[in-house]
Amino acid sequence: PGVVVRSPTVGLLHALVANHVVQGRVIFPGAGYLEMTRAAVAMALHGIYFLQPLAIEGGNLFVECALSDGRFEVRSGASEATELATVHCSGEVAGASGWWRIDHTPVRGCCHAADVDSLYDGFDMVGLQYGPGYRTLLKAWGGGSNALARLRARSTQEGTQVHPADLDDAFCTGGALATVGGSETRLPFAVDDAWLQGA
Repeated sequence: PGVVVRSPTVGLLHALVANHVVQGRVIFPGAGYLEMTRAAVAMALHGIYFLQPLAIEGGNLFVECALSDGRFEVRSGASEATELATVHCSGEVAGASGWWRIDHTPVRGCCHAADVDSLYDGFDMVGLQYGPGYRTLLKAWGGGSNALARLRARSTQEGTQVHPADLDDAFCTGGALATVGGSETRLPFAVDDAWLQGA
């Protein structure tokens, strides 16, 4: 059978993601799919793909996370009929073994400090208008294929264990990477592995 966790996109869910604006529309952040799956049952995820953006508009939209046979999907629809749902994110539930702690000192040593305000200004210029609740980067370093960031501590999680804005800004750290071939916008389309614990 599996597990399905469903929520209307109005009310608390909308308030949680209202500061994540892309091209003038409130878009459910990719990191929100990860937190939703963690909340449903799984802390460790593998082979995650972001398939289609979810615009949080209209009053009768539902978003749900369905887990079955070691896989998950986050999907939305105007009703509770899942056969008509649009899949936004999918992946596998994974074991939490094999995780290791990363020593950040060598990574920071091979990178240059990035101007966080300039990163957010650059995001804004390409239509990623992050509101105050989604601006958690305090410091960032990047160079080559490595990036590292320090995020602002959040005093409230608004009902989540890992707030989607915190995960989203972890993705934004990629903006500090050295770009090859100009100033392109980089958006995540896949995550190999994620292990979500309390911040």
